[in-house]
Amino acid sequence: MAASTISVETHPHYEDVLAQLPASKTTEYSKGQMIYGMDKLSTSIYLVLTGKVGLSHLAEDGTEVLLEIVRPDELFGESAFLNVPCRSERAKAIEKAELMTWAVSDMEELVMKRPRLAVALLQVLAQRNADYTRRIESFAIDCVERRLARTLIRFSERFGIEEEGGAVQMMPFTHDMLSRYVGTSREIVTQYMNSFRDRGYVSYDRRGIRLYRGALRQVIDGRGLPSADSND
Repeated sequence: MAASTISVETHPHYEDVLAQLPASKTTEYSKGQMIYGMDKLSTSIYLVLTGKVGLSHLAEDGTEVLLEIVRPDELFGESAFLNVPCRSERAKAIEKAELMTWAVSDMEELVMKRPRLAVALLQVLAQRNADYTRRIESFAIDCVERRLARTLIRFSERFGIEEEGGAVQMMPFTHDMLSRYVGTSREIVTQYMNSFRDRGYVSYDRRGIRLYRGALRQVIDGRGLPSADSND
């Protein structure tokens, strides 16, 4: 997985990445606008100031796999350091977004001058690698229903607002977007989302998704009610 994000949220044992980065130029992108891709390779590191960005990988068969949704105060695009002439990585604005950018050449100079920046980047890259490892493990051992439940919980932790009664409200995600993240078809995601809704685990419309993490964790633990169709 070439695409990645680097969270710059403060961790008690991490270096503060933002404290090591000087302000740089900003660029605005409209919803759906391509930031970089196969026809427009990236030569920069990006920080999301506002909005959200989707990172994806284009497989050899043309299938687009959603790797991550980058939120404000997260960096992405560090695969530009590889200087590979052909990359299958894409970044697209999911909603109107403002990004700050640093050219890779400038970042290389900054790392040489500010060793603590290099330490900070290594720390958050290691954390990202751990996150990807857990996701790969889920692909290996979980059925689609459990992967979808894990995805909804993770997105709710990243983008959700907790309500009274244990529910979490978050932004809307299309079934197509969820299917590209989970690794299945849109039709199967729709089937399980309808099943979750019928069981009272989630409710959703164009305004957003409301879910109960505890109920979805029961699905992961195998204690949820049986699905209408267990064939993945």
